Amino acid sequence: MYHDRLLLAAGSSCRAGPPERAASPSPPATGSGGKLVELDGLRGVAAVIVVAWHFALGFTPQRIGIVPPFDPHAGIVGSPAFALLDGPGAVMLFFVLSGYVLPLAYFRSGRIEVVLRAAAKRWFRLVGLMVLAAIGSYLLFHFGLYHYRRAGELTQSNWLATFGGGDAGGQLHPSLLRAVLEGSVFAFVRPADMYDPVFWTMRDELLGSLLTFALGLVIWRSRPRAGAVALLLAALATQWVEPRLVAFVAGLALSWANARGMLALPRWAPPACLGVGLLLFGYIEPRGLYAWLGFLPHASDCRYDQIWVQTLGSVLLIVGLLGSERAGRVLASSVGRLLGRLSFPVYLFHFPLLCSLSCWLFLAASASLPHAMALAVAAVGTVPALLAVAYAFARVDELWLRQVNRVARKVIVLPDGQASGQPWGRQRIADGVSGAASAARDTTAVAP
Repeated sequence: MYHDRLLLAAGSSCRAGPPERAASPSPPATGSGGKLVELDGLRGVAAVIVVAWHFALGFTPQRIGIVPPFDPHAGIVGSPAFALLDGPGAVMLFFVLSGYVLPLAYFRSGRIEVVLRAAAKRWFRLVGLMVLAAIGSYLLFHFGLYHYRRAGELTQSNWLATFGGGDAGGQLHPSLLRAVLEGSVFAFVRPADMYDPVFWTMRDELLGSLLTFALGLVIWRSRPRAGAVALLLAALATQWVEPRLVAFVAGLALSWANARGMLALPRWAPPACLGVGLLLFGYIEPRGLYAWLGFLPHASDCRYDQIWVQTLGSVLLIVGLLGSERAGRVLASSVGRLLGRLSFPVYLFHFPLLCSLSCWLFLAASASLPHAMALAVAAVGTVPALLAVAYAFARVDELWLRQVNRVARKVIVLPDGQASGQPWGRQRIADGVSGAASAARDTTAVAP
């Protein structure tokens, strides 16, 4: 995904009431653990979009419309259909989801202890599967099970042929120690894409999470106007530090407004938010239906236009989802719940599978089948393998998270007089927040 940014830069990177009444977004459905199952399902969908985006970049780059030297007019960029492939947009959606979900437990209880625990364990919560993904990639290198160079040459995808930018010079020398360090340290302090290119988002995820916790402490006890000013200043500051962090501020602002009962939506608003949100989510370049957005800055060094438009689209999608019973039921279904549960391991492990199993299947099928059929074989063969791997590592992740939570509860315990301090308007917290907050501490809305 780090190379995706370079590629895009080069290619340019409520329950409804009567009509006359206003209604706040309806409470999100909650599972036995109180999890925000609609948002879990949305996160799962975003993970699937990232997989589709990488598959398209690697195996059908000519169909996208932003990959040189292919004809840009032959791709789907500029069409709302691009939302089905918008991996960069899915990353921003992950970040907005993190900003929305992470402060919910604190907004419910007002206990500083909750924030301290969540902040202290954030790195541990992320690093467990990351190290395993990096080691798995190292083993694939070590045993010669990667086939991305040959497949990339055949599909004419320089992105695939260079391992998503991690092996641009073809001189990668795998090291177990370096793989462990990349998964545990390097990915959080610098762009790290040598063993798993999706790691580039993890630095933003960690920094954005800590920013969300700190801002949540500030704004919850503030007057509404002061809180709004603090959020606005924070959003502006991110544009000089790391522009993508604005997505966390946007998610936090939405969570704060909903928890304080500030959101009042007419009956027609949730469907409209879903429609406009999907439209904006499909933006990646000011072309076609999105040509009118050409006034936004889109310099090659930083695609502010993508960040702003996709963040706004993500916010609208969440508002529409929480306000629409029908959409909520879809994403809270058994399939949606499964996708949400598997989203983190799908995100971390799909790229090594694409560069090993998918490429091997494609090369084997290409020897006797037309190009399109070979692509179908690669896609169909990858899906069950990815689901199996993701399910296995989801179980590992749950065990890891259980241990992290146990240690955090023992280590960070504040006296009641210091830990609580009731927040303003606690009785006005939305039902959805109070019902879901117990599990929100452990929800990981990481980016692809």
